[in-house]
Amino acid sequence: MVRENLSENHSTVLNCREFRRFKASFMGENKTVKSVDYFAVLGVHQQACSQTVKQAYRRLARRYHPDVSKIHDAQRKFQEIAEAYEILSKYRDAYWRDFQTSQTPYPPKTHARRFYEGATEEPSTQERGPENASSFYSGAYRHQKPIDGKDRVITYPLTLRYAIRLLRLGSFYIPGLKVRMKFTREALMGKTFRLAGKGYSGLFGGKPGDFLVRFNIKQESLKWQLKGADLYGVFQVARPLLVAGKQIRLEAPSGSCIVEVPANYSPDDFIRIDNMGLPPDEQAQAGHLYARLIAA
Repeated sequence: MVRENLSENHSTVLNCREFRRFKASFMGENKTVKSVDYFAVLGVHQQACSQTVKQAYRRLARRYHPDVSKIHDAQRKFQEIAEAYEILSKYRDAYWRDFQTSQTPYPPKTHARRFYEGATEEPSTQERGPENASSFYSGAYRHQKPIDGKDRVITYPLTLRYAIRLLRLGSFYIPGLKVRMKFTREALMGKTFRLAGKGYSGLFGGKPGDFLVRFNIKQESLKWQLKGADLYGVFQVARPLLVAGKQIRLEAPSGSCIVEVPANYSPDDFIRIDNMGLPPDEQAQAGHLYARLIAA
C-alpha cells in the first residue's frame, strides 16, 4: 500500500513537472497565444451540462461532417468541433478549474490534450518569464464582454369569447413561465406586453432578455364586430318568434341574455342590451351589446 501511494505521488510530481515545462516552452515559442473558447465553439454556455454539450456536438458534427457538408471549410470546422468536444468531455474539470483560478488562455489543437492531462499546478512567474506572464494571464475569458439575452416573442391566439372571459378575470396565465400577467382591453387593440427579465438568459454575466406577449384576437367576423367597448352581432331567430313583446334568449360572446322583441321591430335595426359588451375595468365602463334580429 505504501509503495502504491509513493508511486502515485511520484507520477503526480512528474505530471506537474511536465506541465510546467510544456507551459514554459510553449509560451517561449509562442509570444502570442490564440485563446480557444471551447464552449463558444460548440455554442453552449459555460455551465451547460454534459448532455447539452453532447447534443450540441452531434448537431454541429452532422452539419459540418466532410462527407455530407458542402461548406468550403467544413473539414477545418469539423476538426475544431471534435477538438472542443474532446476537451469538454474528457478534461472539462481541469479546463474549468484552470479558468476559475487563473483564467488563462488555452492553446489550440495539438497542444490541447497535453495541456490538460495531469494539470495540477501553475508554473511560477519566474519559470514563465516576466515578458510572458502578463500575456499568459490575459485570456479570452477575462476580457469576454457580457452578452445580453435576446427577447422572446410569443403570440397567443384567442377567441373573442375567451378574451372577454379573461377581461373579467383580469389576468392571463402563461404556462411556460408559470406567471400570471395582467390582462386589459389593450390586449384586444394589438398591444405587446413586456415581462422584464423573462426572456432568454444572457452569457458571461449579461442580462436576460424580456418576454414579449401578444394576443391574436379575431375581433370581426360575419356575425360579431367589436367597436370600442360595444359588441355588435347578428342573430338568426325563427320567424314565429319575431313577434312584438316576445322574449328571446340570445347567446353572445359576453354571455347569455334575454331580449324582448320591440313593438316597432325591424330586421335592419339594432336592439341595445346594456352592459353586455366588454366588461368594465379601471379606466372605462362596461360596453353594450347591439343585437340585430333576422328571420332564420
